[in-house]
Amino acid sequence: MTSQETAPDGRDTQHLGTAWWMVAVLFGLYVLSWVDRLIVSMLVTPIKAHLLLSDVQVSMITSTSFAIFYAIFGLPLGWAADRYSRRWIIFGGVALWAVATTACGFAQSYEALLVGRIFVGAGEAALLPAAYSLIADAFPPRLLTRATSTFQMAGKVGSATAFALGGVAIAFAAAHSGIHIPFHGPAQPWQLVMMMVGVPGLLIALLVFTFPEPGRRGATRAARPVAEKGAIAGFVRQNWRLLALMLVGTSCLAMCGYSMTNWVPAYIERHFGWKPVQYGVALSLMNIVSAVSLVINGWIVDRLFTRGMTDAHLRFYSWLILGFLPVIAYMFFATNVYVFLVCYCVAQFITVPFMVYVSSIMGLIAPATIRARMLAFFLFVFTILGLGAGPAIVAALTQYVFRSEAALGQSLAVVVTVCSVVALLSFRMALRYLAPTIAARAVHAPAA
Repeated sequence: MTSQETAPDGRDTQHLGTAWWMVAVLFGLYVLSWVDRLIVSMLVTPIKAHLLLSDVQVSMITSTSFAIFYAIFGLPLGWAADRYSRRWIIFGGVALWAVATTACGFAQSYEALLVGRIFVGAGEAALLPAAYSLIADAFPPRLLTRATSTFQMAGKVGSATAFALGGVAIAFAAAHSGIHIPFHGPAQPWQLVMMMVGVPGLLIALLVFTFPEPGRRGATRAARPVAEKGAIAGFVRQNWRLLALMLVGTSCLAMCGYSMTNWVPAYIERHFGWKPVQYGVALSLMNIVSAVSLVINGWIVDRLFTRGMTDAHLRFYSWLILGFLPVIAYMFFATNVYVFLVCYCVAQFITVPFMVYVSSIMGLIAPATIRARMLAFFLFVFTILGLGAGPAIVAALTQYVFRSEAALGQSLAVVVTVCSVVALLSFRMALRYLAPTIAARAVHAPAA
């Protein structure tokens, strides 16, 4: 048992208080990462006009280049998070992506902006494997999904912040167009926005040193080298069916979520004629609602799990997908902007939480010595397929199949609906393996 579960003298409250502060700091950093990541999707129109880009080039900047390097660097950083200080890894990543986002504001060409986004992706790759590993070691199993869902909620709060403040920042930057920036000269409004969201990260990154790093549960330093030999290969060999089905499902949901995140702002502009200052607040509210749903879902799953439903994470998730599938199928055929926004909010109930469930399941079934690397591998796969391929497929369908920018909604409808159905089927099939795997882990490694 962990000290959090057994301490009778108040240390339980102290441990959990420190753990929740850690979640709060990680939450703030994750919000910042999403602001830096998403702000460019609100700047598609001015960037296209200034740099004369196509939709495919825009998808390379907003998603594909970011995704490829986010995924590639996630693997070695996951390896590092299993061995070295996770706080320092996170600090280095935050500093890198903050500098890179600021540098994007200095870009004067497609190539320069592309390089900046590549470094943003590499820096952001440091956060999730290390953060989920920290949370898994700091909380007892009975609170794990609640803690991870609270942390993951930062993704939607970050989206809300990007959309809400993004509209204001764009309006402010437009009013100060041509302002002279040292080492840059007169700046375009979109360049000013990139600088404004990048600089604060250098200071916020220091908060990672305000909490202690928890010990790695179930892995003593002496036993770690022995435990690591062949641990990943053995774990994957024993659980490959479950892992493969989870990868398929989460990758499909990542394609849904990232496609909408990258293209919905442009879709609203093209289809409904709204500008960033109009849709920014609306999308912000939609993201806040979906963020609250994450915590509620985490509480429900923890309750179901505590009551004996050991496969609650995927079973409940599959219920969500099945229940909201009709809304997803209809969403991009809505003719009223407010109906569309409600549908978009509902769709996020299923596209947002996949990392919560993956990280919670991995915390229950994976040995502590390989947990961060397994999460990094999942991030690698569904980032390449979700963030890298999803928005690019939408752009390709729009440009090469439907041959009209006005058909963006049709492209989004195809990707989102098909991927949601595949995810539902994958998770239902995975239920056959999840409960036995958790039971076996509890028998063989009760202290982990």
